Amino acid sequence: MTTMTTPAAAAAMTPADIATPSVSIADTAEDAPRAGRSARRSFTTEYKRKIVAEYDAAPTGSKGAVLRRERLYDSHVTEWRAQIASGTLGASRPGPRPGSTSRTAEQTEIARLRKQVTVLEKTVTDRDVKLAQAREALDVLGKGVAFLEALSSRNAS
Repeated sequence: MTTMTTPAAAAAMTPADIATPSVSIADTAEDAPRAGRSARRSFTTEYKRKIVAEYDAAPTGSKGAVLRRERLYDSHVTEWRAQIASGTLGASRPGPRPGSTSRTAEQTEIARLRKQVTVLEKTVTDRDVKLAQAREALDVLGKGVAFLEALSSRNAS
């Protein structure tokens, strides 16, 4: 959100006022990618074990109440139960988080160069097409000039 200043207010500003823009936290929060959405929840291992045990102990008709109270889905409990059974609940993830890339500098450079090669190949292809069109146009123009020269030499004789 920017504010307009009048000429009189601008004249009264000090160099420090001009050099440091005033941005409030509300201005930056509105521009954030997840603005208006709540933060992603994370659950401790103890919490997961407690909820799975409570869900499993609940009578058939009240399992949904546990999920609603905790604002969870049955897929959470199913996933946590499978992790408990396999012994991986609480273990660190084997690789990077989904969506994150952990490339080495060399891999990043290779990806950048491949992208650059793709762009350059497209540029070369586009220029080849334009060059072929220009050659065809010159060929047609040459035939037209030859025809006009033939007509003018017939008229001159």
